[in-house]
Amino acid sequence: MAKNYYGCIPIMAWLLCHYFYSRDHYVWVAERYYPYRLPNPRSSNPHRIYEDLYEPWMDADNFDKYISQTRLSLRNGVESKEKAGAITSGDATRLKKICDKIEVAFFCPIVLRLDIDQIDGARLETAGSGASVGSHEFLIRDLHENEFDILFLDVVQDPAVKQLVADEIAGTSRGTAPADAMDLLEQRLLP
Repeated sequence: MAKNYYGCIPIMAWLLCHYFYSRDHYVWVAERYYPYRLPNPRSSNPHRIYEDLYEPWMDADNFDKYISQTRLSLRNGVESKEKAGAITSGDATRLKKICDKIEVAFFCPIVLRLDIDQIDGARLETAGSGASVGSHEFLIRDLHENEFDILFLDVVQDPAVKQLVADEIAGTSRGTAPADAMDLLEQRLLP
């Protein structure tokens, strides 16, 4: 029987990893989707993260403080990939602008589910609140797309999000090239 762990990320994080970071995802995963009565703080609770992303996404609140912090985290990830040589400085410049200015439609939350027993233990990091307060979670810096399922992707209505995420996952598109994904994202920047 699978020992499922769950994580919640905005679609923008999935897009960055899928199109620009070799389909390796940087994900925090918790022992339960809603780790009620476990020592997981709000920041380590996939259900609470889902709420924190869902409400400003649903309200089209481009300036929500949680979305602002998420933008900064995504931007930091771009800088890290640039320093590691995983992306060019030109792509990094464009992606940082996208992280800063993309419409909140790209912050729709998605939940990831994975069987933790199928992940090599050397890839499971105890960090953050897992190390400090015993939160039931792991950080996986290189979670491959074939190692997880995506849940709660049924609310996607935006045509660009549908093309770049839902159709890509379902295999109903011919596949969008990273350059085309970048162009499409740049068309959706806030002024």
